[in-house]
Amino acid sequence: MRILGYSGCPTPPPDRKQALSAGRVRLAAFPSALATVVPTVAAAFGVAHPDIELALTEAEPPEALAALRRGEVDVALTFHHGDGPAADREGHTVTSILHEPVYIVSRAGASWPGPRTDLDTYRGQRWIAGCERCRTHLLSACGKHGFTPAIAFETDDYVAAQALVAAGLGVTTLPGLALHAHRHPDVRIDRLPDDHRFVDAVAYGAPPLAAPVEAFLRVLADTAVEPVPWP
Repeated sequence: MRILGYSGCPTPPPDRKQALSAGRVRLAAFPSALATVVPTVAAAFGVAHPDIELALTEAEPPEALAALRRGEVDVALTFHHGDGPAADREGHTVTSILHEPVYIVSRAGASWPGPRTDLDTYRGQRWIAGCERCRTHLLSACGKHGFTPAIAFETDDYVAAQALVAAGLGVTTLPGLALHAHRHPDVRIDRLPDDHRFVDAVAYGAPPLAAPVEAFLRVLADTAVEPVPWP
């Protein structure tokens, strides 16, 4: 998929709402959402609003929000862990979509000296970190247990992260949508208590929004339901 329109604009153009009224919504979403939530939402939106074009592009939250500010996309599907500032969403319309549980991912069959749902159990292990926001959250979560994780590998790819774990190269944490999209047969997952990732849809500016964007947000809120059960 490609982003349509306004490429390279330093600020949102003044006629943004008029341009959107022609019937187009450009969505940026992070990878695990594109693999799980977005296809269902896009199909439902196409049925409900066949005359509105939907363009999709993959982007992690910081890049998606930057594209939103530049006027390159109209909606950014983002996530946060509830432990950081929300300044990058100020002045925007934010719609809460769902809460993902977070899991510790370890090699299947491995034994551990403590409870599998306690990060302190993995204190001496090598770790596989994800995107910048996930890495920051991992450092914060481990810091609350009194240690800094020894990060041996970094990858945004949840398929690759699980493959590294399955090969015995470390442990990692992954959110529910990533594990709903792909589950390696040789890893074990254990849900971490009181750890969640919050998924939001962010649109530029305050209501009222352009009619196509409001229509998309309604379909998104109605369709992007949490998997039951989570992995």
